[in-house]
Amino acid sequence: MERGDGNRDDRLLKKQIMVLNRHLPRKRKTLKELLGEEKPHVLGTDGSRHRFKKNELDKIASLIPEESWGRLKLPLYIEISSQMSGSRIKGEQECRIVCQILKKEDCGEEIYIYRGDIKLVRRELPTTSQYIFLVR
Repeated sequence: MERGDGNRDDRLLKKQIMVLNRHLPRKRKTLKELLGEEKPHVLGTDGSRHRFKKNELDKIASLIPEESWGRLKLPLYIEISSQMSGSRIKGEQECRIVCQILKKEDCGEEIYIYRGDIKLVRRELPTTSQYIFLVR
């Protein structure tokens, strides 16, 4: 392989990851903002509108204290990276929600979950959780 090919491969991989992530919102909204909207949604980087189900937002609201609603940004990201064997959830409120769904104790501000747990989280929160693909 020639010297320049490595950079080309890296650029190609990053471009493919960007394509995988084009569904992500330009800007996430807080739970508090979304609960106040008649049709809760965010706009994707690809221009699409991602709608949240009201019953899911209400469920999340019941899992964390009301004073935290303004700090929780949705959708909740399930981070997937080729360098990790599991998927990562970051953030105090995000972890609190996922831990309650998975019936786990004291998760802190970062947890790793695996295929079975991911399926359960996605089944419980299909519109309020999204995959984000990372390249490092």
